[in-house]
Amino acid sequence: MVGVSTKGVYAIAAMHALYHAPKSRLMQIKEIAAVTQISHGYLEQILSTLKKDGFVTSVRGANGGYKLSCEAKDIVVLDILESVEGQFFLPHENSGASVILESFWVDAQSKVREVFNIKLSDLDQSFQTYFYEI
Repeated sequence: MVGVSTKGVYAIAAMHALYHAPKSRLMQIKEIAAVTQISHGYLEQILSTLKKDGFVTSVRGANGGYKLSCEAKDIVVLDILESVEGQFFLPHENSGASVILESFWVDAQSKVREVFNIKLSDLDQSFQTYFYEI
């Protein structure tokens, strides 16, 4: 089954919260936690991974916090997911399946990756489009 774990959902939520922070302002973990409803400890783990992979930067101290390390238009949701979860949608390699089934899995992987190939800055527009179609 293809799915996104809670960790992946939380990583996207944290990045989205940072995207909506004023550009010159750092967000403290407690602020991000309040906006996203993610526990402080779990959020620390997620932000640590995102920092290690270059998605966020942090400043220590009383006036410290986190911010996006680059523009949201340059961050892809799939990359965020793969940062916290590893490579997304791995079909079994050399499972003895027929060429047709192997082709199916390659095609499925491509389509799943395409769904999550959206820029962080486009999430709001994507939500509005979805919301108004319902």
